Amino acid sequence: ELNRNNIQVIEALNFITLEHLSTLKLKRNYIRELKDGSFYGLKEIDKLLLDFNSLKVISKTWLYGLEALKELSISHNFIEKIEQDSWEFCKTLVLLDLSFNKLTSIESDTFKNLDHLQKLSLNNNNISVINEKAFFHLPKLKFINLSNNKIGWTVEDAFGVFQGLNSLMKFHLAGNQIKSINANAFVGVKNVTYLNLSNNNITSIQNNAFAELPMLKELVINTTSLLCDCNLKWFLDWLLLKQLKVQALYCSYPAWLRGQSLLEVTSNFTCNELPKPRLIEEPDAAIMALKGENITLNCKAMSSSSDRMKFTWRKDNAELMNPNSEVKSRIYSDGKSTETTSKLHLINIDNYHAGKYQCVVSNSFGTTYSQKSTISVLVYPVFTKVPMNLTVRAGETVKWECCATGDPNPQITWHKDGTDFPAARERRVNVMPSDDAFFIVNTKPVDMGVYSCTAHNAAGMIYANATLVVEEKPSFIKKMMDKEVYVGEHVVLQCLAKGLPKPTITWLKDGDLIIPTERHFFIHDNQMVIIVDSVQSDSGNYECHLNNSIGQESGRCRIVVKS
Repeated sequence: ELNRNNIQVIEALNFITLEHLSTLKLKRNYIRELKDGSFYGLKEIDKLLLDFNSLKVISKTWLYGLEALKELSISHNFIEKIEQDSWEFCKTLVLLDLSFNKLTSIESDTFKNLDHLQKLSLNNNNISVINEKAFFHLPKLKFINLSNNKIGWTVEDAFGVFQGLNSLMKFHLAGNQIKSINANAFVGVKNVTYLNLSNNNITSIQNNAFAELPMLKELVINTTSLLCDCNLKWFLDWLLLKQLKVQALYCSYPAWLRGQSLLEVTSNFTCNELPKPRLIEEPDAAIMALKGENITLNCKAMSSSSDRMKFTWRKDNAELMNPNSEVKSRIYSDGKSTETTSKLHLINIDNYHAGKYQCVVSNSFGTTYSQKSTISVLVYPVFTKVPMNLTVRAGETVKWECCATGDPNPQITWHKDGTDFPAARERRVNVMPSDDAFFIVNTKPVDMGVYSCTAHNAAGMIYANATLVVEEKPSFIKKMMDKEVYVGEHVVLQCLAKGLPKPTITWLKDGDLIIPTERHFFIHDNQMVIIVDSVQSDSGNYECHLNNSIGQESGRCRIVVKS
């Protein structure tokens, strides 16, 4: 036992020789720092007490070597952070006391590796945020104390925050500024037998709010602010049915029941008025905002009471401090009913604005929560690489690069002349997303055209065009054929060609250039020579020469004119 000393720092390996020590008490010192491996060597340690010191951070570095530890108490310190994987070396913990510290949130992995923990004390911190699945690592927990924090919203509005606590039996939520209890507050804690909701200014309890607690035997609840209208009658009936003994449940509204115990109300519960705020306008469930623009979230509530309604805005379950908001109210002609609107202005939207927003409106009769509005921050696509116009020879491979940035990441698609294209149908296209490349292999003239690279995301769409020209060496579509005719008949010579650029066609007879005459003329871009009224001198060897910038080709045939 080293309680009540003036210890400020514990160095590494200080207890290396005490391998059989079972309990170490270091309470009421001034310990502000625990070096890495401070407790290494305590192989049989069962209980470690560090209460009433000045520690700020829990880290696995100073918990190293405490594999046998069962109980750890660090209450009345200044703990504000639990580092990731802090409990990696003390997985056998059964009891953990972190009460009276400075914790503000419970993250999804805060209690990772504590599968054997049975008792957890977190009371008297500043906890206001509990993330989803925060308790999924505590399947054997039987006792939890979350009293005197700022987590009223977990009971008032959230769904299944406590899921994962399947073994929980005793549940303390006293002093958490809870005003109302919603029907889904206790989903996931069906084995709870004791529930403490004392010291909360509870005004309303939704129908069947305790239906998820079939094993409940003791309910501790006290309030003088109950809204005793028709919506609460079920609760009185349920208390009588369950034979639960509760005290200090007093009505605040309506006026004729003010100060009267709920258990003694004999008159009919009515709903003539609705003093608790009710929303008549709330933010959309999903909002997509372009980076740089301004947006406004609207929240409007009504109440049959003149009691002032207070608006707060939350983001990701945490209250926004000093939000850019405005509130306007108007009083109806009856002099009591009020309508109040709150506007939250988000200026010059950036990535940090993304999240789930919620409007919370309250008065002395209760609290109402809007649906959560998920704001996604979008960035319009911008090209970082665009395809260029290309000219290739038939059979070669085309490579284009096209890439764009944006948020969410843009999807890249390709089209030819506004539709799909032959190369894709013929499986001659390869797309390499890893390097933003688009390939057409074994190019053909049919591949020529205008290709569009389109980048699109939820913010919008952009496109870039590139023209592909496929050049091809001249060739014959049909082989030239020898012919025999009689004098006076007409002769038709064909030189059907293809190629890109379009080839020029030159005709020769017996090695000399054919000159057009009244009997010799060319048609169809020189692809055909027609000889009318043939004579024997028209006999000979005819040649067709094809030529373009890629190459040349020649064809031959023999013509015989008989008498």
